[in-house]
Amino acid sequence: MVAGATALSIAVWVFLFLCVFNFLPAVLAYVDRHPDRHLLAALNVLSLFSFALWIALMAWARAGHSNHPMIRRFAGSRQDRRRLVASVFVLMLAGSAGTAVAMVAA
Repeated sequence: MVAGATALSIAVWVFLFLCVFNFLPAVLAYVDRHPDRHLLAALNVLSLFSFALWIALMAWARAGHSNHPMIRRFAGSRQDRRRLVASVFVLMLAGSAGTAVAMVAA
């Protein structure tokens, strides 16, 4: 009984650590009062499925405000932000579907 409780306790702590680690870009953006913190938080939910997205979000959160034309193109207006979130979501779905098809075919 003690071994099962210990295993459950370890599993809960690992889960909590992974949650905090995953949402670190959003937390840092809010702490630093990043101008795009709401968009970073929305995209951070999708980073559960992609470590590459997590790295990009972490870099964006730590970089602060950027007037780079490419960033302003995708994050300039509220409508552009919705498109960015939707685009990333569709890309994540397509990647997941491709992985699922490859796993079934193998």
